[in-house]
Amino acid sequence: LKDILKKFGYNQELSETLKQAVKNFDRENKIFDEITRNAKLIRNNAFEKKPELVASFQSFKQVLEQKIVNRRLYSLQLLSSFHMAFAQNSCNFSVPGSGKTSIVYGAYAYLNSLPEDDPRYVEKLLVIGPLSSFAPWENEYEDCFGKRANSFRMSGDDINTKKIKHQHLYSSNPAEVTLISHGGVNIFKKDIVDFLERHKTMLVVDEAHRIKNPDGVWGRSITEISKAAVARVVLTGTPVPNGYQDIYNLYKFIYPFKFKDILGFHFQNLQDLTKDDSQNNSNVDRLKENISPFFIRIKKSDLNLPPIVEKTIPVNMDTCQREIYDFIESKYVEDFKKNSSGTIKDILNRAKLIRLRQASTNPALLFKPLKDSIDISDVNSNIANNIDEYISDSSFFDKITKYPNVETPQKFKEVLNILNSRIFPNGGKVIIWTIFVQNAKELKDYLNKNRIASRLLIGEIETEEREATIAKFNKVDDEEFKVIIANPFSVGESISLHRGCHNAIYLERDYSCTNFLQSKDRIHRVGLKEGQLTNYFYLISKDSIDEVIEDRLQIKIARMENIINDDIPLFGIVDNNDETDLIKGLIDAYARRS
Repeated sequence: LKDILKKFGYNQELSETLKQAVKNFDRENKIFDEITRNAKLIRNNAFEKKPELVASFQSFKQVLEQKIVNRRLYSLQLLSSFHMAFAQNSCNFSVPGSGKTSIVYGAYAYLNSLPEDDPRYVEKLLVIGPLSSFAPWENEYEDCFGKRANSFRMSGDDINTKKIKHQHLYSSNPAEVTLISHGGVNIFKKDIVDFLERHKTMLVVDEAHRIKNPDGVWGRSITEISKAAVARVVLTGTPVPNGYQDIYNLYKFIYPFKFKDILGFHFQNLQDLTKDDSQNNSNVDRLKENISPFFIRIKKSDLNLPPIVEKTIPVNMDTCQREIYDFIESKYVEDFKKNSSGTIKDILNRAKLIRLRQASTNPALLFKPLKDSIDISDVNSNIANNIDEYISDSSFFDKITKYPNVETPQKFKEVLNILNSRIFPNGGKVIIWTIFVQNAKELKDYLNKNRIASRLLIGEIETEEREATIAKFNKVDDEEFKVIIANPFSVGESISLHRGCHNAIYLERDYSCTNFLQSKDRIHRVGLKEGQLTNYFYLISKDSIDEVIEDRLQIKIARMENIINDDIPLFGIVDNNDETDLIKGLIDAYARRS
């Protein structure tokens, strides 16, 4: 457009913002082809015949030996970090627990060591991620560089906090590391762009699957600010959780000027690829080939982690719980057998499945509305806020209200037994996972009555308290409390608990295989000592929905393990959370017992 106007004699002037955008566009265009070729060689660890890349790698390792004083990256981490530093704009799709934060700090250390007039030089790091990731980023900085991070958290929404955020973004010497939540970017979008244009910055999106929707506010605002960054990094172990279209925004972020050229597909094309179930789809192979220079992935099989021990523990319900559960199940199964077409009925079925899961663990939960039982960050909260499922039979409603005075849930007793017989005698700590926040609170009270101190990690616990709890729990010699009770929707991502804990108990599980595997990775990840066993205990109420969920999860896990070791793991194939087969399994199991 500028050339056309000039041709016809019209004077024109670019705005300052556009001047910077054109400058960035020209810079990336000039180096794009060369970076593409060499980045692919590095990704495939096939650059030994290119002397200039070998020399760059040696230089990279020397910088890391000087800068990363407290941590040594293992070979795959080192290769991933070199790829990230060389490409400048890249995705790391490594599985949870593989050390993605250390990989980023390695790349940042190298780019920060370059001469200031080098176009690749960066002086600041800005990380966009969930609130739960802030402390891990700060802690990992200290673990890598041997000093506390000079960091600034852009969290909190009051007027004074916003004023402090603006002061940071417009400071002449801001903190080296800025941390901001995905949802906070849109509020400060223009200010962040100004920050990026004044400071040569590596921009990182952690848990980037959260920005996969190109029409969503988070995804749109984050991709818009990326144009002003010197280097751009995407981190997620689940790049295409629901379909190939989920990769669209990730590549739009790392290469905002050329993402369509890289992908070779429009958004609708990617949706069509997902719908095509054929095993030999050449278009999928072409997509992977197109994007391969700009992503690297450490798979679960690459980590060589110590073994795990999994124990499924059947639990017999006591008399009152059995009566309540059987009554509810008999009513619901009859409803499930009927035609459930229509949105309202589908939502109602989901509510009933949640109620069955509550009854299989702790019938006292049935007395409360669903919205009081489910964590606010739970994906099922929409169900709870729009529709509920109460027990209408007055005699059984009376049983439910009196249940806490009649029985202690048998699963609570089994938790106590596992703690006293299998974990505490070995000097161990444990994280107990529960879907329902009320369960977490009641179990904490129950353990307290039995003189066992515990802490909660659920949505309503403030960030500062959560981080203090995690830090204390990770200290092996700190025994003020040995038990954490957690909700996977609140702390299933970003945190690491493997330093002080090697045991997990699952009070109940939902139907999401992805959530389940994410929670397992909190204590089974890189950094474990050789031979260190990690123990998982799954409590399953006999003759209940627990058994159906267990069966279906095992089927999903078996299929997902193959997918986890793919370069682009499409989890939606096996983990679409469609309750249809769960309902079918429940009906079949009920028929067998009847």
